[in-house]
Amino acid sequence: MSDILRAWSNGRWISLDLQSNRYSMTTTSVACPQERERLTETTAKLRDCLSSPPAFLPPLHLVWHYARAAHAARFIRSQTIARQLDFLRASRRGTAPVSVGVETIRYYASVFQHLRNLRFRRPRCLEDSVGGYLFFYPYIASLELLVGVKQPPFTAHAWLQSGDLILNDAKRAVEDYSVILRFEK
Repeated sequence: MSDILRAWSNGRWISLDLQSNRYSMTTTSVACPQERERLTETTAKLRDCLSSPPAFLPPLHLVWHYARAAHAARFIRSQTIARQLDFLRASRRGTAPVSVGVETIRYYASVFQHLRNLRFRRPRCLEDSVGGYLFFYPYIASLELLVGVKQPPFTAHAWLQSGDLILNDAKRAVEDYSVILRFEK
């Protein structure tokens, strides 16, 4: 993977230097040779049972798995993006995720969202996505961590996707971002 990644947003190129953990933006407005990727499917929805949290009790092994994933993400959140991706690469060794259907993916997404909502402090998008990647990895074969950028004003955002299904965010929150980094399995 290249150390400098680029994305097109509102007439400007935005670059992400993974080694220095820094974004930069060009000032020229040249036509974009690439089409922006668009999401075609809606995001994962919380299941009906989540409308009443006491009725939804995830299995204990998933609660434990979420707690370990959230702790690991919190532990490495101050590292550069490149080091966090290296951590994700190292953590997935020796495990083989299985291919599952959309309903199963939605189930795991609802468990993740439910457990995340029980935290005292909701993590920022990259920490949330790293923790989510660690949580989802054993269960979902087509998992991707995406980092997108947009401007003006300049903002960056991270989220998880499985195909066209957004796992830890809402479609309206990510659809205006140009993907600058796609971390696949």
